[in-house]
Amino acid sequence: ARVLWALLWVSLARCYNVDVGHPVVFQGPNGSFFGYSVLQHYHDSTRWVLVGAPKAESKYSTSVQSPGAVFKCRVHTNPERRCTELDMGRGNSRGTLCGKTCKEDRDDEWMGVSLARQPKAGGSVLACAHRWKNIYYETEYILPHGFCNIIPPNLKPNGRKLLPCYEEYKKKYGEEHGSCQAGIAGFFTEELVIMGAPGSYYWTGTVKVLNLTDNTYYKLNDDAVIARRYTYLGYAVTAGHFSQPTTTDIVGGAPQDGGIGKVYIFRTDRRSGSLIKIFQASGKKMGSYFGSSLCAVDLNSDGLSDLLVGAPMFSEIRDEGQVTVYINRGNGVLEEQLILDGDGAYNAHFGESMATLGDIDDDGFPDVAIGAPKEDNYIGAVYIYHGDANGVVPQYSMKLSGQTVNPMLRMFGQSISGGVDMDGNGYPDMTVGAFLSDNVVLLRSRPVITMDISIFLPTSINITAPQCHDGLQPVNCLNVTVCFRFSGKRVPGEIGLNYNLTADVAKKEKSQQPRVYFVTSGETAGQITEKLQLSYMQEKCEHYLAYVK
Repeated sequence: ARVLWALLWVSLARCYNVDVGHPVVFQGPNGSFFGYSVLQHYHDSTRWVLVGAPKAESKYSTSVQSPGAVFKCRVHTNPERRCTELDMGRGNSRGTLCGKTCKEDRDDEWMGVSLARQPKAGGSVLACAHRWKNIYYETEYILPHGFCNIIPPNLKPNGRKLLPCYEEYKKKYGEEHGSCQAGIAGFFTEELVIMGAPGSYYWTGTVKVLNLTDNTYYKLNDDAVIARRYTYLGYAVTAGHFSQPTTTDIVGGAPQDGGIGKVYIFRTDRRSGSLIKIFQASGKKMGSYFGSSLCAVDLNSDGLSDLLVGAPMFSEIRDEGQVTVYINRGNGVLEEQLILDGDGAYNAHFGESMATLGDIDDDGFPDVAIGAPKEDNYIGAVYIYHGDANGVVPQYSMKLSGQTVNPMLRMFGQSISGGVDMDGNGYPDMTVGAFLSDNVVLLRSRPVITMDISIFLPTSINITAPQCHDGLQPVNCLNVTVCFRFSGKRVPGEIGLNYNLTADVAKKEKSQQPRVYFVTSGETAGQITEKLQLSYMQEKCEHYLAYVK
């Protein structure tokens, strides 16, 4: 009789490549909400972590009450991990004129509530203060227009100031854009500056989109959208390639729409200068705040953006939070793929923030991070999910617990930024804000090693003619060869490898007596545990003898 064998299994210790053992922790001024927003920035060869601290005092505006600030923290040659405030060149006085009917009040403006970066080498930075007020008509109205600043790539003070909601001689408060609070969310493409303005039209909200090439704003004229009061459209914004790989479309979240929340995708129509709705999706549960965070990312690497929509107050028990993943099927048709919820932890607010990380595991598909800042009693956590050919891998690959990174952290995961290689090892790193403890944490990605393992067995053995002896007893046996080779991007020249070689796994899993044993030094064993040294791209083979009973 001839018997076929497929009885062996090699297991390797599984590692994830975000290094939580060596975090770089930056500390900001106490009580400043340092880390409410965070941004990885690079200019020439310098890497910076930029941090929004919206309740900070500003050393450049000492006569303004807690306007907030943006800090820059150099990643290299900064052993003390010092962060310094950015000078935006905004002066130190109250009531500065900013237009014919514009007079600014910067007290408590929340500068740094949002940060975004132009996605290119030499990209500029967008920093906003959604509580900036126009007090020109202060005897009748104080108008919280909101303010944004385009900071040049070198982070010098000569930026461009934006007041997307200011219109001359308009003193209307709710009807139009008087109370729009632009900049509560911001996003930057190569050509477009996108600012959420949730207070326009009696808190219907809108999305302000500035085209930097021709210096014009796109307008949202859709009456069906504008007529829905108190929906907070613009609470979150992003952009991506939803219609086609070559066009850029705008996404706005409206977390109060219908009580359940909605998300809209708009295309930009250059001819009419307007935003035209091409897609909408709704939340599933009242009060879940669906649409309060957004992430556009091409999960399956097909050239079209897919969309993650956060609902951080989605509740089965209390505010566990969840994220809905929509996969792009082309021409702006998005299909719900699945729902992510991390560990479903009590009051975690999973989905409060999301960020695309680039391809941290070097598998050709982008990865995303999702924050759950209230998990573990406000310490917070961040979950990492991998993209794949179908969209997203449903089980998270790694959970970064604030408790593990540094137990002093609070609200770790309120803000996340990724996609930039901060330490020069060829892999993008991630930065996470923990604003309630005034911290920001840089977590670096380690190189990924790909193991190629081959197991060689005889295709069959003749069990009627035993080839070996166990003591005096004749037994059937076979030679087993296991070969290893490793490869990867920017990996070491040599590694140490621990592996287990297990016989007759199927029987073991059913708690049955295995039929196959290894023979080492005259002893029999169902499993072999070994260590070996491997050189880059050099195959190494090990040979074993196994008895078959």
